[in-house]
Amino acid sequence: MTSSDDTPHPSRPAARRLILVSGQEGAGKTTIIRALLPHTPRGARIDAEDLGQVNPCLYDDAFWRLLRANVAGLVRNYWAAGFENVIAGSFFTTRDDFWSFRELVPEVDEVYMVQLLVQPDERQHRRLTRAKRTTQEWRDIVDQVDTVDTTIAANQDGYRYAAVDGTGMTPEQTVAAIMCEFPEIYGT
Repeated sequence: MTSSDDTPHPSRPAARRLILVSGQEGAGKTTIIRALLPHTPRGARIDAEDLGQVNPCLYDDAFWRLLRANVAGLVRNYWAAGFENVIAGSFFTTRDDFWSFRELVPEVDEVYMVQLLVQPDERQHRRLTRAKRTTQEWRDIVDQVDTVDTTIAANQDGYRYAAVDGTGMTPEQTVAAIMCEFPEIYGT
């Protein structure tokens, strides 16, 4: 690998940062994780929704433990390769979920938490029109358990927090809002 400010290099000591994106189904986690990466210096992205594709689909405690362990393993691999800033999402919804994951990566230097908030009618529209379609049965199941966890915002011990209301915003506008929240990473 070549060495420059934006090129990862495994021999150079690197910071170990996590930029975690949370939000309800349809809030735009996958879209924002992808859109944020080109702006993230020495960055890598992990969309756990891609990692969690299993058959049969059993979203029980054992599955979520496995998914968190898989994300933690990838985070460590990226850090070891010199990628300082790892963006990850779609593997936790509550503060307790976050802490279960956080225990798996104790060597992290800094954690930045982005909670995407989108009004219910826009979230529903996104869920019905996006490329990764779901059934009404699946949306009903998710809606029973997928609520906004206010403890993520209320108890910000161990991470920097930013709530971004993406209602009516384009992905580019949402990314710009996130970048403004974390100038130490994005320099804005």
